[in-house]
Amino acid sequence: MSLSDVFVRRTTEGLGALVSISRDVVGGPEKNGFRSAPERVGYLAASAVNVVSSAFGWEGPRRVSKTVLMPLLAVNVWRRRGETSRFTTSALLIGLAGGWLGDLLLMPNKPNLNKGSAAFAVNHAAYHVLLWRAGARMDAVRTAIRFPLWAGSIPLVAALKPSMLPAAVGYGPLLAATSVLADDPALVASAPGLSTDEPSGLPVADPAFGLGHGGNLFLISDTLLMARKLVDEQGVVGRLLNAAVMDTYTMAQVFLVEGLLAVDRS
Repeated sequence: MSLSDVFVRRTTEGLGALVSISRDVVGGPEKNGFRSAPERVGYLAASAVNVVSSAFGWEGPRRVSKTVLMPLLAVNVWRRRGETSRFTTSALLIGLAGGWLGDLLLMPNKPNLNKGSAAFAVNHAAYHVLLWRAGARMDAVRTAIRFPLWAGSIPLVAALKPSMLPAAVGYGPLLAATSVLADDPALVASAPGLSTDEPSGLPVADPAFGLGHGGNLFLISDTLLMARKLVDEQGVVGRLLNAAVMDTYTMAQVFLVEGLLAVDRS
């Protein structure tokens, strides 16, 4: 199978996972839509508000929407605690608490990236434990794709923004490890294959197929965050980068949470 074929297949699987997650949120014939999962609808709405307000520099909506993102995901995890193990529920809640603290620390216009990264380390540690428990492992190919990119960024950060070195050196490997583990094909070995949604014709896949995309989007989000620190954060480019950071970040979190819930159904 060629690289282009792999790319198309993986993209289709990711889209299918997103369709499946979204379909559960808006409701199908057996669902109750908003009334059955208001926090999931709220998360998608808050994500959209945050991305738009970040792009236009609207501080009020940006701050409010960012504050509620991880709590809404946590409510989703807690409401669905009967669908999965107590260990998974507890680990996800701890991880999302770390993500929430990281969001708060990175909310100011001039955030302390090192403190924010320390909080997000808890988020990633929880994901590592759950991914490992689900059967994910590091391998040479997936590691070789990601870790050299991190190592190569260290001299650039040291030259341009030495104050960010603790985050780049300490947090970077955790982020890369999340991407490597979440992209392990073993996580979807027993998941139902792709199907097609009859009314729309869109692909539908088990949310577990979103795990690899979640790990990769998290890596992309933090790369964009580093790039944003190198430009005028209040200028047009800075605001657009900030919107891209939040777009990829919010998608990464929902892919990882929904995927981990899917691979550990009781």
